[in-house]
Amino acid sequence: MKTVNERLKSSGKNKTPFAWGYKWGVQTYRKYPHAKQAEREKLSAKIQEYKEEIRDGAGRSRECAIGFMNGMRDAAVERKRRRKP
Repeated sequence: MKTVNERLKSSGKNKTPFAWGYKWGVQTYRKYPHAKQAEREKLSAKIQEYKEEIRDGAGRSRECAIGFMNGMRDAAVERKRRRKP
């Protein structure tokens, strides 16, 4: 199984909306715990926008939103795996 960093490297080679969304999703997930309250609110709003885009959007913007949420999910799964004994 590839790690998130390996997926980021392979996504970086692709210039697709999904790849860009994936990269932003991982960055957002990693940034969130260290952010101050105002920044967290902005990040939460951005996450909500992407959720709505997946539900209501179409085309490239929806593809980017799907990549964003997949990046967040993969980063969360990897973090949880590291925490298990």
